Amino acid sequence: TPLAQDRPFPSVPFSFQIMDGAETMRIVDELWTASMPHLQDFVRIPNTTPASDPDWATNGLLDKATDHVVSWVKSQALEGCSIEVFKDEGNSPFLFIEVSGTAGSPKAANTILMYGHLDKQPHRDGWDSDTPPTGAVIKDGRLFGRGSGDDGYAVFAAIIALKALQRQGVPHPRAIILAECSEESGSIHLKHYVQKLDGRIGTPTAVYCLDAGVEDYQRFWLTTSLRGAICSSVEVSVTSASQHSGTGGGIVPDVHRIMRQLLARIEDITTGRMLLPELFTKIPVERQEEMKAAAETLGAPQSVRNLPFLQGCRPALDDAFSLYKANAWEPSLAVMGSEGIPGFAEAAPVISKSHKLMLAIRLPPLVDSEKAAAALKTTLEKNPPCGAKVAVNHKFLVNGFHSDTVKPNLMKAMHEASGSIFGNPAASFGCGGTIPLMNLLQDMFPNASLVVSGVLGPGSNEHGPNESMPIEYTKKFTACISMIMGLLEPDPTAWPDDVPRPEGVGTAKKRFCFVNPLIIAGQCPCCF
Repeated sequence: TPLAQDRPFPSVPFSFQIMDGAETMRIVDELWTASMPHLQDFVRIPNTTPASDPDWATNGLLDKATDHVVSWVKSQALEGCSIEVFKDEGNSPFLFIEVSGTAGSPKAANTILMYGHLDKQPHRDGWDSDTPPTGAVIKDGRLFGRGSGDDGYAVFAAIIALKALQRQGVPHPRAIILAECSEESGSIHLKHYVQKLDGRIGTPTAVYCLDAGVEDYQRFWLTTSLRGAICSSVEVSVTSASQHSGTGGGIVPDVHRIMRQLLARIEDITTGRMLLPELFTKIPVERQEEMKAAAETLGAPQSVRNLPFLQGCRPALDDAFSLYKANAWEPSLAVMGSEGIPGFAEAAPVISKSHKLMLAIRLPPLVDSEKAAAALKTTLEKNPPCGAKVAVNHKFLVNGFHSDTVKPNLMKAMHEASGSIFGNPAASFGCGGTIPLMNLLQDMFPNASLVVSGVLGPGSNEHGPNESMPIEYTKKFTACISMIMGLLEPDPTAWPDDVPRPEGVGTAKKRFCFVNPLIIAGQCPCCF
C-alpha cells in the first residue's frame, strides 16, 4: 500500500521462511468465522464489573460469562490445553489456561503469557436503537455491544492464534492465558490470583496484554505508554443556605464564579494547557520520534480517530505532532460531574450555597501521581477568593505506564508478522488513556517484554455508547499474534537440554544508542 512505501514508519526487511502469512490468515479467518456466534453470545450476557454491580457476587453473571468462554475453549480441542476456573472467597472468577509448548522444539522451554478480561463496563445511555449494548449486532463490518472489543475477544483471539500454529505444524512456546473479571474495577482481584498461581505461571519471556487500542487499521500496533490519572472532587461553599439573587446578588459571591477562578489556577482557559509544573515530565527521545512518525504518516489525530467535531469546531492546537504530544505526554483536564447546579426544571433565581465538581486529570506516563495530587490540592485550596471554603478530595490516583525496551527478537517478529498480514511494518504509539493494570503486569513480570496491543481503534468507542469491535482487523490482529509466536526466536537462556543448540545461539549482541545507532550504548553522550 502507499503507506508502506511512501511514509516514514520504519522499513524492515522481511523474511518468511517458517510461516506462510496467507495460510495463517486463511486459517484464522475460518476459525474466527466459526467462533463469531460464540463471541456474540458472550456479548449478550449482561455482566458488568464488580465496581458497578453491587450484586456481582450473588447474581451469577460473571460466572455465566466465564463458563461460556470456558465452554468455547474446550470445544476448540487445542492440543496440550488445560483449563481451570478459580473463584476464591471475596474475589471474582478467574480463568487460567495453560497450553504446552511444542514437544521437541526449543520454544517449549519458553513461556509467553496472554492477558484479557471478561468483565465489562456498565451499559450507560446513548446507544442507537439498532445496536443495543447486549444486542451483539453485526453491522458495517463491526460487532456492536458492550464487551465486544473491550475485552471479550481476547481469549478467543489467543486460542485461535495458537490453533492456527498447530494446524500448520509450526512450533510454539508454552502459553499461559489469564482472563480476570475485575479489570474495569482496577484489577482489584488480579494480584491475588497471580500470586496464588505464580509457581504454575513460571517466568514469561513476553506478556501480551490484549486490551489496548490502535491508531489505524493498517498495521499491528504496540502501545508504548499510557497516561496516569487523578480523579478528585472540588467543592466550593460560601453560605450555609442558598440566597435569592435579588437579595444577595452583588453581595454574596457566586460559587460558580469562584470555581472558575480556581480552575484557572491549574488550566489555561484559552489553550487548555495545564499550568502546574508537577504535572509535566521530560519526554523520552524515542517517544518523540514515535509521535513525529504518527503525525507525518497518519495526519491529525482527530481525523484518524474520527472524533465527532461539530461543523466549524476544531482543537485548540494546529499541528498534528503537538496534538499527539498533548494527548499522550502532557496533562489534560476534564470535568466528569457536577453538583450544585439545578436542572432547567428546578432552576430558580438563587445564588447557590455551594458547587462541587468531579475532575479527571490525565498525567504524563512518568509523573508521580501522589506528588501531582498534592500540588493540585495545595493550589486549589490556598488563599481562596472571597474567603470561600474549598475542599479537594482525591478519589483515585494512578501512575502512568512507560514500556521497557522490547527485546530485539520480539520486535523483529512483530515487524515481520505485520508486514506479512498488512503489508506494513508494526508501529508504536502512546495512548492518552489509563490502564492501571499495565504497571501491575510490569511489576509482576519484570524480566518479560510487555506487548500492549488490541483492536480498539477509530469508531470503537469503548466505554461509551455503541462500543464495537472491527471484525476484519480483529482477524488480522489475531493472525499477527499467531505469526509473532511462530516467528519468535527462542530465548537462548532458556534452551532445552535435549534440543541441539545451533552454532552462535546465545552469543551476546552489542547494544547501540537510540539517538545515534552507530555508537555503542554506554559510550554515547546520552550515558554521561
